Amino acid sequence: MWLQRISEWHAAGVPCALVTIIESSGSTPRKVGSKMAVSNKGEIAGSVGGGGVELSCMGITQDAIKKEICITKRFVSKGDGDEWKADDDDTSLGVCGGSLTVFIEPILVEPEVVIFGGGHVGLHLGKLCEVLAIPYRVYDDRPEFVDPGRFPEAKEVICAPFTAIEPNINLYGRSYCVIMTYGHEHDEEVLEQLLKHQELPYIGMIGSVSKASVLIENIKKRGGIVDDRLYCPIGLKIGKNLPQEIALSLMAEVVVVMRGGKLEHMRRDWS
Repeated sequence: MWLQRISEWHAAGVPCALVTIIESSGSTPRKVGSKMAVSNKGEIAGSVGGGGVELSCMGITQDAIKKEICITKRFVSKGDGDEWKADDDDTSLGVCGGSLTVFIEPILVEPEVVIFGGGHVGLHLGKLCEVLAIPYRVYDDRPEFVDPGRFPEAKEVICAPFTAIEPNINLYGRSYCVIMTYGHEHDEEVLEQLLKHQELPYIGMIGSVSKASVLIENIKKRGGIVDDRLYCPIGLKIGKNLPQEIALSLMAEVVVVMRGGKLEHMRRDWS
């Protein structure tokens, strides 16, 4: 069951973690090799014993997922049923009941680019994603612009209204979203919805400062909150003009944010 759920979560872009008992002694509810999968929303599949152990592990998995680290944790019991505690919670605990150690491994989904608008720039952006081996998806309300033949390497192409993003596409904490629809009203609709998705690490939008000012003011008037995840005008200053140059400019920015890079030259002064 746990393996199937991990597969389902991974396919849906849901971060999760696998908890495995790697050591046990004395009286323990489950033995070495027992596994439990936990999603970032707290859903579980499988078991490592129930009670206090599983409750503690569910909390620790969220830390492992968030920090992208593996965690090893030992639990001990005095033999009072479900009275299990992490051994660093109370160093005076006896181990007459039993002890077990779990290994918690985050299973993270790959970062992806989600392109809202499959026009000229979106087409070139998709090609750059392919060159860089970065998974990408394309969302547009025009069937001809999300034809699989137009984006043959895309993970998914979605033809759906810009006014209903959440029911039609699953976004997660590694979805780097780029807004480049064919109309300001659609850009505003998409931006307002994406800003409500707190897990998104990056929201880029094509447009001038004057255009962005109007859209942002409209969203704020409706109670929306604009934060520093928004990159607009989008892209790096590389002298962009053509659609493919604009795509390169914004792809460079996405990679800098995605990989934690820095905007600086690596050149040395050889003069």
